[in-house]
Amino acid sequence: MGSSFHDQLVSTRDKKHSKNHPFFELWVQGKLTKEQTALYCLQHYHYVCDYLNWMAYEASQIPQRDVKAYLFENLGDEENPDDRHLDMLKDYVAASGLSRDNVETSVVLVGTEGLQNWGWRMVYQKPWQAAVAGMFIGLESQFLDICKKIVPALREHYGFAGGDRRVRFFEEHVRADEIHGARGFEIVEKYCNTAELQASALKAVEAATIRRWRYMNGIYWFAVHGKEDDTPTV
Repeated sequence: MGSSFHDQLVSTRDKKHSKNHPFFELWVQGKLTKEQTALYCLQHYHYVCDYLNWMAYEASQIPQRDVKAYLFENLGDEENPDDRHLDMLKDYVAASGLSRDNVETSVVLVGTEGLQNWGWRMVYQKPWQAAVAGMFIGLESQFLDICKKIVPALREHYGFAGGDRRVRFFEEHVRADEIHGARGFEIVEKYCNTAELQASALKAVEAATIRRWRYMNGIYWFAVHGKEDDTPTV
């Protein structure tokens, strides 16, 4: 019996899951400085800014009310004026020794810009079902497993206690993404209801993981070696 569409989505994502990137392996082992981990957060800030705009764009285009509601729920959580997720990132950057005032104007690495540009092409050019697959599964669903690796390391190696507000960006995503991730899968499985849409969704998930891995390559080289990688991406 062939694997289910759900299993295909998961296996496609996991072939190039960024939780396995060498940068996160160093982080988990406590082999990065706090400043090096903050350099990741600077790039994540730039990526998330565009990700939120992708969601807003798709919410304006998709006719299905349940998908709109899910997108607006995500946006509401991220942009909560009482505890905005992008401000949480700034708090961690400041706690790691860099200036929170320079986050928005920090350099955008080539790999980050590549991920941003790819995302805009995806939402503009692909069927919305494939676009949300790339967003929800290829990108967003990765972050839960990434945070599950990072949070224990922050406590064991970097001196942050559980519940410390300075690391709540990572802790909050462990809690929230369990729910959001499952809902994202449900939507993709519900609306990718033809062989063509399923194939398009799988391609979008694969492309998203590759782009995110390349983005991580740029962060790794910049944080660890002080320069952007000029070797071919893999």
